[in-house]
Amino acid sequence: MKAKKMSVWIAMSVCLLTVFSAGTVCAETSAAMNLVKMLTDQLGVTEPQATGGAGALFNMAKGALPESDYGQVTAAIPGISDLIKAAPAVSESTAKTSDKMSGLAGKMGSMTKAIDSVNKFAAVNDQFKQLGLDPAMVSKFIPVLLSFSESAGGETVMNILKSVWQ
Repeated sequence: MKAKKMSVWIAMSVCLLTVFSAGTVCAETSAAMNLVKMLTDQLGVTEPQATGGAGALFNMAKGALPESDYGQVTAAIPGISDLIKAAPAVSESTAKTSDKMSGLAGKMGSMTKAIDSVNKFAAVNDQFKQLGLDPAMVSKFIPVLLSFSESAGGETVMNILKSVWQ
């Protein structure tokens, strides 16, 4: 009799975990999809372009921010990891150029920060080109992403992202 009760309890627990985890996935998907819809509506881009472009910019932020700041962003905007996965890989030629510039920056001291910024945007520009977007669209994506981040996580999250993108 006890074994039967235990089996029922385990089955119910698994069922509840499935329901709660599905809710989390739905919430993450919903937040990401709301952002993608905002981008498609406001900028007239396709869904894959919106998804990949947002992913490219969030990936840039992920690489530039301390873990604690990036954690605040991901907590406020669930689904960022899915957007990042949708971004195309940086082309080999852009990656090689960025590596060369980083090496040069190490020798130039005070120029390092400026060269790092150029490198980051070079990768994003490359990803936008692969999505069929003019690199000038990066400057149109950023205000939409900042607006969305402010509504999702408040001024703090928006300012964290703004520190990377502007």
